Amino acid sequence: MVSKPYNWKDGAVLEEHSRRKHKILREYFRRYILERCKNPLSRHFRLAIVDGFAGAGLYRDGEQGSPLIFLSTMLDTVAEINVSRAAEGMPTVELHCLFLMNDASPDAINLLRSNIAPLVHCAQQSGSGVELETRYECGKFEEMLPAFQTAIKSAKCGNIIYNLDQCGTSQVTLETINHLMSSEKSVELFYTYSIQSLLTYLNQADPESVRRNLRHLGEGIDWREIPDGLVTKTDWLGSIERLVYEVFRRCAPFVSPFSIHNPDGWRYWFIHFATADRARQVYNDVLHDNSSEQAHFGRAGLRMLAFNPEHEKGSLYLFDTTARSAARQELPDDIARLISEGGDVMQVSEFYRSIYNQTPAHSDDIHSAIMDNSDLEVITEGGGERRKAHTIGRDDVIRLKKQMSFKLF
Repeated sequence: MVSKPYNWKDGAVLEEHSRRKHKILREYFRRYILERCKNPLSRHFRLAIVDGFAGAGLYRDGEQGSPLIFLSTMLDTVAEINVSRAAEGMPTVELHCLFLMNDASPDAINLLRSNIAPLVHCAQQSGSGVELETRYECGKFEEMLPAFQTAIKSAKCGNIIYNLDQCGTSQVTLETINHLMSSEKSVELFYTYSIQSLLTYLNQADPESVRRNLRHLGEGIDWREIPDGLVTKTDWLGSIERLVYEVFRRCAPFVSPFSIHNPDGWRYWFIHFATADRARQVYNDVLHDNSSEQAHFGRAGLRMLAFNPEHEKGSLYLFDTTARSAARQELPDDIARLISEGGDVMQVSEFYRSIYNQTPAHSDDIHSAIMDNSDLEVITEGGGERRKAHTIGRDDVIRLKKQMSFKLF
């Protein structure tokens, strides 16, 4: 199941799903740099970026592709940080980046060298705040991967971002994703998965067709997730989403299954894999800042894919005001139940680790749901009680009150 690759030589057309995906990538990468460089005492940050299916970097209409998005965002964000630091009399920061770009097309790589050259020149200027090393490779990503990882190790980069914008569903195996996510402590991976290409080959009325075309996902698929007989399109999509997500979520501690939402019918997943709950928290918030760019079918609270079509009415969560309203209705009971299942007390950092593979909710809505719940209280390290949602810290404790109005069972 491989989609037709871009024709970079004649000028590739930027499809709407890619435009939406690039907007999220740009905004998340900016937040990533801001987050990793927020310590005012930090002077240096070392990062490796591997763009495994880089393309030529520019589309026919002049819009940037992922390699140029990474580098332009890096330059702009480091400059933003250093202007702010200079105004406050703090030391500037320098970002050291090993940028590895690969594509199977020689035409794409040759064009990329030319298209990205002005930004590389900017990075090389004194005062840019970026120390950049670039490498361009041409080959199949999985065959090139050992050389990339050797280069990352030589550069002593413990922070790595992989962008794997494959065509279709099968150019990057689950084994490769597992390997990448366990290679370092601080790894994040963006992975394009053409769920539409998959669904094209699935016959809802033919279980054997479903099994045959999901074989690339490996062992351990829970076939019971697929409903028997004909069901509504949304229930069918929800079932496939849950089934495929259950496979992907074994690859990393935190995995987002959210699809690129396009009313015209495109169904691409732009999956974000991360090793830290904070990364998933920021990613959720970025999606809410770009409401309706991505979606998932299921619940709005903590158990986002746990709804039962026989008992609950599922819906598309579009990260918009309607979705946030639904989340605010579901979150209070979900959170109280989670705290109860762990006893009656949970540290906020542990709470984050528990929820951020289960929810599409915005961090503000989660914090508000905690503070507004009459059955919960947040206690600081010093024993005081938090009064405002935005002051909740990772070292605080959430606990059930002795007198509760909420019925747990």
